[in-house]
Amino acid sequence: MASVVRSTALRAGGACVRCRKGKTKCVYENGRAPCKNCAKGMHECYLPSESMAHGGHGVSPARMQHRVRESLPSERVVSSSAVDRQVPAGPSSSVSRHASAAHEKLTPELMTECERVITKTLPACVAFHKPTFLVALKNASMEPTMVNALLTTAARHSPAMIRRYGGHGSSSTAAEHFASKTINLVMQNLDTPSLADIQSVCLLILHEWGCRNAVRAYTYLGLAARMAQMYRLVHHHNSTNEPDQFQMEESFRRTLWLIYILDCFLTSSPGRHPALTNLDVQDVSLPCLDMNYNFTSPVHVRTLSGAPPAGLKDPSAQLSEVGEFGHIVLATKAWRQVVEMMTTTTLATFSDERCVQLEQDIEVLRQSLPMHFADKPNNINLHITMGSGYTYAFIHCLLNCGTIFVNRRRMLQVVTDENFSIDLWRGSSHTHVQTVDKIFAASHSIIHSLLALETGADKESILCFPLFMLFAAFTAGSTVAYLTLKGLAPANSSESAFNIVRDSVRMCQDGAESWPLVIPWHRHLSVMSKVLRDVKSAPRDKVREDSKKRALSPSVKDDNVSQTDTNPDAMDYEQPDLAAAGPQSVPTTEGRASEPPVPRKTGITTINGGPVAASAPADSPPPPLPVVAKVDSPSPASPGSALGGVQSSSGGPDVPDVDMTALELCAAFERQLLELDDLAAFMGGGVGSAPS
Repeated sequence: MASVVRSTALRAGGACVRCRKGKTKCVYENGRAPCKNCAKGMHECYLPSESMAHGGHGVSPARMQHRVRESLPSERVVSSSAVDRQVPAGPSSSVSRHASAAHEKLTPELMTECERVITKTLPACVAFHKPTFLVALKNASMEPTMVNALLTTAARHSPAMIRRYGGHGSSSTAAEHFASKTINLVMQNLDTPSLADIQSVCLLILHEWGCRNAVRAYTYLGLAARMAQMYRLVHHHNSTNEPDQFQMEESFRRTLWLIYILDCFLTSSPGRHPALTNLDVQDVSLPCLDMNYNFTSPVHVRTLSGAPPAGLKDPSAQLSEVGEFGHIVLATKAWRQVVEMMTTTTLATFSDERCVQLEQDIEVLRQSLPMHFADKPNNINLHITMGSGYTYAFIHCLLNCGTIFVNRRRMLQVVTDENFSIDLWRGSSHTHVQTVDKIFAASHSIIHSLLALETGADKESILCFPLFMLFAAFTAGSTVAYLTLKGLAPANSSESAFNIVRDSVRMCQDGAESWPLVIPWHRHLSVMSKVLRDVKSAPRDKVREDSKKRALSPSVKDDNVSQTDTNPDAMDYEQPDLAAAGPQSVPTTEGRASEPPVPRKTGITTINGGPVAASAPADSPPPPLPVVAKVDSPSPASPGSALGGVQSSSGGPDVPDVDMTALELCAAFERQLLELDDLAAFMGGGVGSAPS
């Protein structure tokens, strides 16, 4: 239906239905719909006389054929039809899902930013079909939902977009400008979601996760999973050798595997239930080689379990090798299995045999990688030259982080024993020494990869590492700092340890400028780095003497007496003085998603941002999630800000002013690891502590 020319006068007969219901002024620009109010909220705009053409009153707008306002920087009005929405192609199709009524294009600058996301930024560069996306972008035929989702991702890398949309220079604010438009468009299309809608939600999950909106990210994860399940039911076809059909099927498979990866990351703590089940992925082929995908050369690849995919006409047919993105999926599975061990194991139920098996599984996967993906010193530089540096680094960050997790958990079992001593540790067997060596080697590999990516980064954009890479750097730096402070690191490794910690602190500091999620990681790591510098400046004999005066770890003492606050409405983060309070007298909070205050001089914050306090053992059953509409990151000026009260004279973030010994810091860190606080920080909170 053509737009009705309306008077700009504020008369009752010219007011649209929404403004009449809200009793607000209805002003039209250029005398045509939408009015300013509807345009601002991206609502459909129609007069009472047009209501019959819009399906009558009381009908969900998502079920109508209506005019949708696409609120891109260079705006255009688009329309959709129920017939067009059945096209299962990627971001564009010969029968376009959106018939443009005004052919205004994105500015060249924003188009360039979208291209950078498609070609260089994880996960888009491996999960989306580059040729189709680039052609659709060039022809202005890409779905508005996907355009806004790409711009949401691009805003964290683009100085120009941050200046224009970021308010006071915040990349998260600039990204939110486009994220809000993306989710509005997704919800309008919720009855018949396209593949582009599902892919857009995946990018929104990363945005909300990085903003530390934990509940919203977890909710979007469930939305993406359900959308993918419904899409699969509607568009399921038997495997064929037709190139176009193969491209569409592989695009869906890669989207499903992207949801699988996000599911592994965002359900890494008790209380977080997976969005996907084994039935959703057990018969799905792993992603094929990018060359086959980009050139639409049909191949068949094994499933996650190693079996042939479902629908294969000839079970004896030759299977193609797993592709680059497929290795990321396999590495994610290996990492997630380690996390599952950590979340289901206590000091009483720990099994060293299980850790050995997990470490062997990681090593088997590492050895099964193609030669060009092997973890060799110069391989990262070659991959950066070829444009696959992030893919290579992501695979090995997953594997190395899993290696650190396994060996660190084995060490925690030993050092929390009441009969533990440094001398017994060093003299008992070579196993302990090998455990430390493996952690150092994995940590060095992580930091080396990220340093190489920094060196080869595009100078025109802001370096913004994927969240997991920054978490791997945090894991490497904090674990090495702990080993050094505890006196477990080899005597000749001090310089290497300081370099690893220094680089990880800097990477987390840079990452915190792009991702609010990283702020508490950086603050916690800064405390460890400060104590480590103090120890380095102290005499060696004094450090060894302090390490021998090892008290029983609080995580062992208090496991049976700690109590949690099970009130989901408790939001008071005011803490009593930790030095004067016993483990049972310190109140705790259920929610982990809001940013607690800065640590007092007498204590250290948890990795997740809250003060050290008594909480329940990690193996206790999880409580029901509290009902939270949205958990936003606090502003820097608020009392709960991650940087509030920790400002240096220059205005930048400074190291928290804490006064702790190495012994106290190590005991606190051990407790936090056993309580899975690092995993809660990785997810951004949103999960209450398990009741005792």
